[in-house]
Amino acid sequence: MENQENVMKKTRVDLSSLPTRQYLDQTVVPILMTGLSYLAKERPAEPISALANFLLKNRSTYESNSDNSPPTTEGNGDEKS
Repeated sequence: MENQENVMKKTRVDLSSLPTRQYLDQTVVPILMTGLSYLAKERPAEPISALANFLLKNRSTYESNSDNSPPTTEGNGDEKS
């Protein structure tokens, strides 16, 4: 458990020292691109709300940074479209 905390602290330090572009590419861009693809495919009536819901529902997939494979867009729960 202690080793896992050290790895997380090191990751945070590494991320904070990255240039802005690299930081965004490693943290936000993968999930954001998947979310934008979802919007382009589904075209919900309220795209900003749909994107916000998508990001919240799929964030756990990307928070670990261990797997950058995108989640499926099926069944993400946005029934407002």
